[in-house]
Amino acid sequence: MKNIFKIYLPAFALVMSLVACGGEKSTSLEDELGDPSLMVNSKKQAKMLDELIQSIPSPVEMNTVIKSTGAAFNANIMHKTSQVDKYTTNYDQALNVGVYTADMGYINVYDKTMYSLACISAIKKLSDAIQVGQFFDFEALQRLSKNSNNVDSLQYISINSFNKMDAYLRSQNRGELSVLIVSGAWLEGLHVATQTMKAKSNDELREKIGEQKIVLESLMKILNMCDQIPYFKKIIAGYAKLNDVFKKVEIKYVQGEPVTKIVDGQMVIEDSSTSEIIMSDAQLKEITDLTESVRKEILN
Repeated sequence: MKNIFKIYLPAFALVMSLVACGGEKSTSLEDELGDPSLMVNSKKQAKMLDELIQSIPSPVEMNTVIKSTGAAFNANIMHKTSQVDKYTTNYDQALNVGVYTADMGYINVYDKTMYSLACISAIKKLSDAIQVGQFFDFEALQRLSKNSNNVDSLQYISINSFNKMDAYLRSQNRGELSVLIVSGAWLEGLHVATQTMKAKSNDELREKIGEQKIVLESLMKILNMCDQIPYFKKIIAGYAKLNDVFKKVEIKYVQGEPVTKIVDGQMVIEDSSTSEIIMSDAQLKEITDLTESVRKEILN
């Protein structure tokens, strides 16, 4: 089975239109809901979020697997961009930056440019609303995303962009918005993957879905840090249901010997450990159905 220890940061910037945002900070309902700065802005919590982000598969990787299944592109499984104007609080806006980012990765890998404009417009509106649009260079990322040979460069720019955005949000005591962006991207990515499996079963995609057990365990730790913020209660409850279902998925690890390679004249030691995902058809269906239900409840 595939080595799952080498997993990458989500390429959030794949989809963000990146002119500098302007205007005054929007007034939002969560300003009255308490002080979130004690929960997700400390160095300890920042480290935990960084580790979580490193554990989430890149949309480039996930969507490439989705396309390799041979399943046809299905615009109906994406979040409707027509709903963007109803997101008026910073919390809703941050969550849906993540959601639309995952959708844009799906659009890009299938090269369905006819859907790009509306998705980019939605992401720009939301990212500007939470004042992070200035940290992304969409033109560069869009150019790189058109060539599969540029995946490493794409990931580097994405990581750099997200790190700057995350640092900025923390400096403003708004680190909970980073958590929401990650949470939205993860849920939408899982939704697209599970809906694709319904249309076209594939062993590699099945394995990717099973791997989300590990990611969700870490994500729950971060979300629970925000449990004093009323907005997060519904999200935590929904993700906790998914976590209970994923607990039934078994992951067997096989320890491998370190492998030494010479890369660009330097010695590199790679972990050859592997894993096996054990997930029944009934468990997969339960994950698929619950993902759809949780997503609907949170986004509508």
